[in-house]
Amino acid sequence: MTELDLKDRLTASVANIDAPAELLDRARAGGSRRLRRRRFTSLATGALAVALIGGIAVTGQAILADTHPEVAAAPAAGDPYGFLLKQPTRGDLAGDQAYYDQVVAAWQGSHDKSENKSRGIFDDLRGTPQVAWAGSTPAGRAAIVVQQAYLHHHEDIQLDREGLYTLIGFVGPGTDGKPKVVADSYPAPGVGLATGFVVGDGPKALIVLDTGQQVGWSKERLYTPDGHSGRQYTPLKFTDGVSIVSLPDGVNVDSLRIRALPVTGPSGLNIHGVPGQGAESVGDNRLWSDSGSMLWAMTPGAEGLAKTAEDTLRNTLDAARDPAAYSFGFSLWTGYGKTANGSDLFIGELVLDRDLTRVYAVLKKDGKTTIVPGGVPLQESPLPVSIKLPDNQGWAVAQKDADLSYRIDGGNWSTPRKNALLIPAGRNAEVKVATSNGETTVQLH
Repeated sequence: MTELDLKDRLTASVANIDAPAELLDRARAGGSRRLRRRRFTSLATGALAVALIGGIAVTGQAILADTHPEVAAAPAAGDPYGFLLKQPTRGDLAGDQAYYDQVVAAWQGSHDKSENKSRGIFDDLRGTPQVAWAGSTPAGRAAIVVQQAYLHHHEDIQLDREGLYTLIGFVGPGTDGKPKVVADSYPAPGVGLATGFVVGDGPKALIVLDTGQQVGWSKERLYTPDGHSGRQYTPLKFTDGVSIVSLPDGVNVDSLRIRALPVTGPSGLNIHGVPGQGAESVGDNRLWSDSGSMLWAMTPGAEGLAKTAEDTLRNTLDAARDPAAYSFGFSLWTGYGKTANGSDLFIGELVLDRDLTRVYAVLKKDGKTTIVPGGVPLQESPLPVSIKLPDNQGWAVAQKDADLSYRIDGGNWSTPRKNALLIPAGRNAEVKVATSNGETTVQLH
């Protein structure tokens, strides 16, 4: 996919997103009831938006076989892992009885250490554990184990209804060579369905359960030179009920994503243990979020832009951002001014999910809008924001609570301006950053 294709897809996707006004409150309330350790923290009042991740509705295909008469006749509605109980063990290790027994033993011995123990999901187990898949991966042997449980209403769990559900355990190689349950899950309403997991301490592999959908995986979010962001998803090929991806060395597991294809919005599928996929604390990576809305004039004669500066910046960046991002924190500061060719200039930042924040300049002239990415700011730098503008329009720079002045080719220093400054194009441009801690001169390139 070219950058232009990605841009067109993202632009089209944004137009279809219409989140209800009460969505943020619902996400907060539901998340705190469902998952104690997945607390949702607002990036800032009025500056955070959340896209709901709905659970994927996968119909349980059948009840347990007659070899388990002790289990009730049918699972509760909304049992997306239930179909695995009907199938025989799949995978190239399906006939390895010794490994099968070790997986079951690992599952049975893992409940006391599970983060889901406090939610009571293991309090009323039914039937016997079954290994749905067992196979070889580039990171070692792995397996998926399932077992029914009768889930009751509990202060730390939310259910559509009480009843039989299928629990799932994701198993990888332990340090002692025996199988180890790396994660377990259950179908919680309104939470993305965990169908993927990562195994391996050296070589790593991503394993994704086949739920009958076309699914793709993405290594990381892409930020394009024209200011857009999004992901490219590689379709997964499923064999024996799973897809196995050998992950490249140095991959950031936290950046991995899976989703049903085609891309139409936030994904309903999760990789277990990967943060930033749902309503848990996302922190705040922005440069300056310790105060309210801040408007910084960067040039003389820009007063007419002040009223619309914040909205213009936000709306422009919002239309270009990854529509599948679960959370996004808008800039609380906005610089505005006029460039030498008469363009309206706005600068600020935007952070998506758990990514590092990125700074942007927006130029508007004669009905044309251009986004100029400034990359990831160096938060400890004397001048964290420095964006070179196209067409010899200079540099847009910012540092909160600093007096900023410039000179070109060793000339005289300009009159200082607070917080943000537009510097005209020229040879050997320098910025003097004066704060309560002293002065620093920064060479612009």
